[in-house]
Amino acid sequence: MVKVEIRTPTYDEESQTIESILLAIVEADGSRLEIEGDKSCVPLDPVISATTGRRVDASADPEEWARNLPHAYRAGDLVAVIRHDDAPPEQEIPDETESEPAIPDPPVPVFESDQIGHAATC
Repeated sequence: MVKVEIRTPTYDEESQTIESILLAIVEADGSRLEIEGDKSCVPLDPVISATTGRRVDASADPEEWARNLPHAYRAGDLVAVIRHDDAPPEQEIPDETESEPAIPDPPVPVFESDQIGHAATC
C-alpha cells in the first residue's frame, strides 16, 4: 500500500512562513486506487518510474504510479509527499571506498603579467 499527500505551499503573511495546505490524499493498494479531496489536482496521466525509467499508467500499476508521484510534481505549485509505502524501492548506496573525482589544478599562464605589459610597449 502506498499513501501520498498532495500539498500546496502557501505563504502566511502573519507568521511570515510557508505552510503546506493538504489538497488530496492518493491511496493505492494492489489494483485499487482512491483519491480523497480535490481530485482535480491529481491527473491520472502516466508518470516515469524513477527506478526503471519506464512509463507507469495509473490503471495498470496503481502502487508504482503513486510511488512515483513525487517525481512527477516538480513545478513547486503542488508537492507530492509519500506518507506510507509498504514496499519502497531499493536504493543504491554508494560505495564508501570509491574516491571522489580529482579537481585539476588551475592553468598556468604562459607569460607573466609584467611580460605582457612590456611586450605591448615595444
